[in-house]
Amino acid sequence: MKSYIKLIVIVFALTLFSCEDYLNRYPLNNPSDVTFLSNETELKMAVAGCYSTLWYNFEGMPFHLCLDAASDIEWDRNGSTLQAVGRGSVDSRNGLIVAFWTNMYAGIAKCNYVLANMERGKSVIPEAAYKQYESEVRFLRALFYSYLVELYGGVPLVETPLTLSEAQMPRNSKEEVVNFILAELDQCAQYLPQQNKPTSGKATKGAAWSLASRVALYNNNWDVAISSAQKVMALEGTEFILNNSYMDLFQYAGQGSKEIIFAVQYLKGTYMHSLFRFFGSRNAMGHTNKKPSYQLADSWECTDGKQIDESPLFDPKQPYKNRDPRLGFTLAVSGSNFLGFQFETHGDSVKCWNYNLSPAKRIANLEATHAYATFTGICYRKYADNLDRLAVNESDLNTIIIRYAEVLLNYAEAKIESGSIDKSVLDAINKVRQRPSVNMPPITTTDKNELRNAVRRERKYELAGEGLRLFDIRRWKIAEDVMNLPVLGRMKKSYPSVAPIVNEVGTAYYTNIPVAQQGESADFKMRVVEIRTFDKTRDYLWPIPYIEMDTNPAMEQNPNY
Repeated sequence: MKSYIKLIVIVFALTLFSCEDYLNRYPLNNPSDVTFLSNETELKMAVAGCYSTLWYNFEGMPFHLCLDAASDIEWDRNGSTLQAVGRGSVDSRNGLIVAFWTNMYAGIAKCNYVLANMERGKSVIPEAAYKQYESEVRFLRALFYSYLVELYGGVPLVETPLTLSEAQMPRNSKEEVVNFILAELDQCAQYLPQQNKPTSGKATKGAAWSLASRVALYNNNWDVAISSAQKVMALEGTEFILNNSYMDLFQYAGQGSKEIIFAVQYLKGTYMHSLFRFFGSRNAMGHTNKKPSYQLADSWECTDGKQIDESPLFDPKQPYKNRDPRLGFTLAVSGSNFLGFQFETHGDSVKCWNYNLSPAKRIANLEATHAYATFTGICYRKYADNLDRLAVNESDLNTIIIRYAEVLLNYAEAKIESGSIDKSVLDAINKVRQRPSVNMPPITTTDKNELRNAVRRERKYELAGEGLRLFDIRRWKIAEDVMNLPVLGRMKKSYPSVAPIVNEVGTAYYTNIPVAQQGESADFKMRVVEIRTFDKTRDYLWPIPYIEMDTNPAMEQNPNY
């Protein structure tokens, strides 16, 4: 945005203009803050600046994906900032807490500037194009507010550019902000294009309806969640199609899939991210900074549709055999081929195969010997594409914010919670479970409690590693349970002899399995990676950043911070 609107003073030959005449002129070859947005080219540039907020990352991690490390399914090795959020020792000076607030409001400020000034070009811009640009910006503003309101609760609702004297605003209630978001999405959907072009990065009707279904679901507005999702579902088969290959969705091969409704776009040499380094294995030159908890691997069902502590198909000696295929698509587990290497984290496996060479060659296995190899014994497979192996910080793999599978699960959950269970609920869940590359047994129950638990498990299986888990455990009020459990890693030289106890929403408990105490060897016990605590009177919301509290006397802090 700065590159589009920054005023550059060009000095012309003073012999051509008098000093007085020169000072009264606007820049002749660059935008002026007085005239900017007076034509379609400038408006396009400004809208692009609003989209650029989506490039915000935290320590190299795309902003929406880093949120899983603040949930029960992931741990961050990078440093104390994100670790503190996950383990419950956060305060209002935490870097992630401050950065999320700052960047979301920076994006909102860009959007407000465009919306307040774009009328300058209204007379020369075709009406349909003008309405679309306006609606794209309103969609983005609603998206930024959707993150703020779920992380911090009620926040100041700013709809226009503010002067310094206007900057001290109180918080609006969460309900007010949510109502604003839903009204904005309803309005802007009218003028956004219907065609779904996943690699365009542009907002569409489907993106607006999908975001509305998410926001409404998160805030118990079942009717809007249902109706918004239905509008997307009505275009299934043309604009929105579940991808046959689940794995391809998170690789370069699947970037054009019509399951993807809205994604952040990257481009080599322009803007890239470091997901390969964060998720990739040590053998593949990655750092595995973001580590799935071992408990996550024990969440997925066996192929008979039963939890691992109930299924006769589960073999503790081969714990990843006969499991929901999404386990192997989401995580790299011992015994699998990951990024062209034999992935093995057993402590005695000091050699492994490098399949990137022809013929394959035995090499030193860093996954078993490197001090900073994965602490939990598993890695994320999503967003780790072997095409990035030789440039681990230069991935331009697009990252998904919304995809069609989530919309189907939003619909199913809203129908269940509203008490309007019918065949369409089972159809929505089973479409997700039974895509060709997954093909899990269908859900058949119509009992409300059983269906509620089924869809909650399904969201964990389907959406792990995509930045939505934190919102789910908060709104279901299970964070006080799952975030008070330690993050566990695998036994270094064995597997548990029995399955953990897995509850109705897919949370694994290891009360029947030995866990290493401080100072004990983890060779034959589960490793404790981090001890976490969660205060249910405080931690369901993040604190308002200290800078806001220090400079805005109208601001009120969240409870117990």
